[in-house]
Amino acid sequence: MVVGSMVIPKYFDPKTIYTPKDIQTDMLFEHGVNLTYMYAWSAKEKALQFLRGHPADSYSKLPSYLSILEKTYRGLVVVVYGTFLKSAYRGITLTSSTMDAAGTILLLVYVVVDSENDASWKWFYEPFKHAYGERPNMCVVSDRNESILKATSIVYPGMPHYSCMWHIWTNIRAKFKKGHLKLSELYFATAQSFTLDEFNERMSKIEEIDPRVKAYLYDIGYHRWSRVHAKVNRTWIMTSNIAESLNAVQNM
Repeated sequence: MVVGSMVIPKYFDPKTIYTPKDIQTDMLFEHGVNLTYMYAWSAKEKALQFLRGHPADSYSKLPSYLSILEKTYRGLVVVVYGTFLKSAYRGITLTSSTMDAAGTILLLVYVVVDSENDASWKWFYEPFKHAYGERPNMCVVSDRNESILKATSIVYPGMPHYSCMWHIWTNIRAKFKKGHLKLSELYFATAQSFTLDEFNERMSKIEEIDPRVKAYLYDIGYHRWSRVHAKVNRTWIMTSNIAESLNAVQNM
């Protein structure tokens, strides 16, 4: 279709709104051709099909795409978090949550305890394990709470535990007093690097700003806060933000 090929450039930018009515107007004004609405609509569809392919072809690829997703993201990234109740009834809530492929936050377990300590976190994990079991490539993300680390190692021996990259940054900001603006940008980029080359290049830049920060991150263990060094696929869950989002709803 000639008109369809003529209007292809109009759709290079996916944000462009160029309707069949616009095609009718432009064809009449620029070329003196009076098109029916259906002809203009068909021209638009042909142009979009040329640029994006046919929708039926895209849908036919979904089964293989979902199969790859299942193989790639078979693990379960669990964020655990403890926070004080802000109401007339005092206590501490311990939660575990995760995020599905659509980005929806899912609350897995919610309990209220008197205090946050080794015993309460162990008690929290035991029914969690009974309900959800132990899955391949499963891992836990939290702040660097020692009781969480101990309980994880007791109830889930061998399961990887990773730190929230935001909590590590707050510790860096408190311990080291220079270059915060540049360090912040570099640290988060380093933590989220997908390749070792990216990671090493950015870590070298951190060392140039303050060698103590590199030493601090090394002592924590690169695998605890860096995506590329993690032993399982953390997907996009690099912080405990999903738990803090649930906490914000709880305190409304």
